[in-house]
Amino acid sequence: MPATIRLKRVGRKKQSAFRIVVADSSTAVEGPSIEKLGVYQPRTDPSVIELDAARALHWLRAGAKPTDTVRSLLQRAGVWEKFHAGVTPEELEEAVVHLGPAPGLRQTSGRAPAAAAAAARAAEAAEAKAEAAEAEAEAAEAKAEVEEAEAEAEAEVEAEVEEAAEEAGEAGEAGEAGEAGEAEEAEEPEDEAEEPEDEAEEPEASADDELEASEASEDEDAEAEEKEEG
Repeated sequence: MPATIRLKRVGRKKQSAFRIVVADSSTAVEGPSIEKLGVYQPRTDPSVIELDAARALHWLRAGAKPTDTVRSLLQRAGVWEKFHAGVTPEELEEAVVHLGPAPGLRQTSGRAPAAAAAAARAAEAAEAKAEAAEAEAEAAEAKAEVEEAEAEAEAEVEAEVEEAAEEAGEAGEAGEAGEAGEAEEAEEPEDEAEEPEDEAEEPEASADDELEASEASEDEDAEAEEKEEG
């Protein structure tokens, strides 16, 4: 009769585990097995598979038929694909396959300690708090950068206004100085023009003197003639 690869239950009630065994297909499930290939522990979180891949591949090549559950375990362990690929036991890189946590880290499914769950929640809360603090710090930094940029822009505007005012004041002073210079230059010809008037007055005064002198001379001549006639 052909051999079969199946599970054999072991362990106490509600803490069951299974051995992966090779048995004669005609024997009962609880009957004797030909060879033990590994262990399957479905109640751990995650489940554990320990399998002698080389021996499992040997029995598959020898014609042993796995049950549906064992076939799924062989697929998870990668043995089923190697079997269909024609890989021999000697060509396996890993003779024994172990899937799941190490023995010291295994926990029963659905019975994780409350402390571990609380620690996980606390870690998540701490991480969320750290992310919120980081986001707040980034927002504060961005706000400070905006305020600094606004202050710099305001200072630049004030400097430009002051510079423009200084330039306007210098331009005004230069304009006033130019106007004063032009006024002085305009006043000088008037003074020069007044001088000929003074010079022109002097001939008029000389003509009057000459006229008076002529009249006085005529009067003297007339008096002299009268004296001679008398």
